[in-house]
Amino acid sequence: MEIIPPNEWYAPLDVLEKEKGITILLGATDTGKSTLAKFLIFNLCQRGLKVALVDADIGQSFIGPPTTIGFSVFKSDPDWEVVLSPPKIFFVGSTTPEGYFPLHLKGVKRMVEKAPSYGAEVIIVDTTGFILGDAGKELKRRKIDLLSPRFILALQKSDEIEPILNLYQENPLYKIFRLPLSEQVRLRSMEERRVNRINKFRDYFKHSVTQELAIEDVQIEGEVLDPNGETLPLDWSLQINGLLIGLKDSNDETLALGVIRNHFGEKKVVRVFTPLRDIQEVKTIQLSSQKIILLYEDESNE
Repeated sequence: MEIIPPNEWYAPLDVLEKEKGITILLGATDTGKSTLAKFLIFNLCQRGLKVALVDADIGQSFIGPPTTIGFSVFKSDPDWEVVLSPPKIFFVGSTTPEGYFPLHLKGVKRMVEKAPSYGAEVIIVDTTGFILGDAGKELKRRKIDLLSPRFILALQKSDEIEPILNLYQENPLYKIFRLPLSEQVRLRSMEERRVNRINKFRDYFKHSVTQELAIEDVQIEGEVLDPNGETLPLDWSLQINGLLIGLKDSNDETLALGVIRNHFGEKKVVRVFTPLRDIQEVKTIQLSSQKIILLYEDESNE
């Protein structure tokens, strides 16, 4: 889809071309942050720059599966309809940052720190639409303070981001651009968002195979919460068919996601449905409270 940007979007584009650095995109749900990110990447690449994207929208990510922070680098006009290369991912284990602030912030920071080693001149951080209320304001404040972006690009329907922007308005270290929404922005229902997440998971796992992991050979971190917010015992957690997990290497890097299929307690083995082929690389299983039952059930009936 061709992007038709408001004229105001060209001002930060021109500044980014000249000054480069870290840019963070702020906006509520359905304000077009991903569209703005694509506009910036496309045009900066056309102008000869190498651009890194950190997609921290863990609910509606467009370069990685839901529940993850994605990282990718672009140096030529990207074709958004095809996967150019598998993005790096950081597993948060939730589709919302609420309750996961430290882990979410850790992932964003780590992905931003990867960019220089790939030669990126501009780093764009796309964020979630979680901006309202004290919690939303606090997350964005902590993210900005953690990353120290040179530019803050705010997409507003009215003045909903002003409580955040006012914190940095007088600080000369930040340049703030208040931008109008694109006319292409369309409101999506909760059902559309749910279906989009299901489809993203299906796409991610479509070439997966079932692997076996010896529990004694890996560390297990994180926890699984029941509907009341109580932590489930580890043995119970590993028996949840359809439970989404992260598979990490010895450097704490997310190798891939997996879905638990079976746990054989007597053999101390867990069977995992995952696109990862070299299962021996896995040194840590990161638990979550997310289940993707439809994916698991469909796959198991094939």
